[in-house]
Amino acid sequence: MSKIYEKYRDLITNPFDIKYKNIEIKEIISYPPAGNDVVECLCKIGKDARNVFIKIERSKVCDFATEIKNLNYLKNNSYYSKIPNIYESGIYNNKQYIVLSKIEGERLSDILIKNDNLRKELLYKYGQELATIHRIPISNQKIAKQRTINSYPNKTMYTTLSKENNIKEYIKFLEDNDFKKELTTFIHGDFHYANVLWLNNDINGVIDWEYSGIGLREQDIAWACTLRPGQKFMDTMEDIQTFLKGYSEKEKFDIEKLRWCLINSYCHFYLMNENNEDYKNKLLILLRNCMEEKI
Repeated sequence: MSKIYEKYRDLITNPFDIKYKNIEIKEIISYPPAGNDVVECLCKIGKDARNVFIKIERSKVCDFATEIKNLNYLKNNSYYSKIPNIYESGIYNNKQYIVLSKIEGERLSDILIKNDNLRKELLYKYGQELATIHRIPISNQKIAKQRTINSYPNKTMYTTLSKENNIKEYIKFLEDNDFKKELTTFIHGDFHYANVLWLNNDINGVIDWEYSGIGLREQDIAWACTLRPGQKFMDTMEDIQTFLKGYSEKEKFDIEKLRWCLINSYCHFYLMNENNEDYKNKLLILLRNCMEEKI
């Protein structure tokens, strides 16, 4: 059973105002947290009533065109099946929107709250799934959209960087060991736990493909393994090692590139959460373990 999310903010666009071509909204059921405005709705599609997800542009980096192109690429070539179907897409009041089929499933965070004894098994499968995506053949995909934080922190991004003594050695490590990013792998680009849906202890669907395209596999792995605020897993090196064991069953990666990407990601999340001391302390432990080559 998928989790029902209460409304947590006002929507920029009322989904009922959009003049859809293929659906008719009956009611809004849930408001999943996301960068864009996302609602789960009960809709009429032809003679059928179905639950769908409607995503409407809110974020400045919204890129539904990439998501649509790559979902069609995966489906039309039978490269990967755990993806939503596209019912329609368009523009309303200069805002992009896309209507997608619902994939049943829970987030890993919700499963482990109830069944932490499944942690190793599911983290192993989590790593396997990303490796499966990284095996997708490359055709005419574009370079995946690159986040600013894929580069190491600098004073332009963070004006107080020079005062951050706790991570100074890690910033120096990033500067001294930066490397040419060779983009040769089909990546998901946003493979963190909120975009991976589980059913009966197996991955049933992967959503939000806006950052997909040709990219750096170690960056994609690091993004999946990075501890987020409030997250109750990937908070130890053992969790990360379990994920990597699953990944390694199907694909290879460069451990030194991954170390750089993980340290870089931890530094950015440390700097972006300046008032969350508990979270920052957890990141400092992970940073130290990464530097001591415990991955």
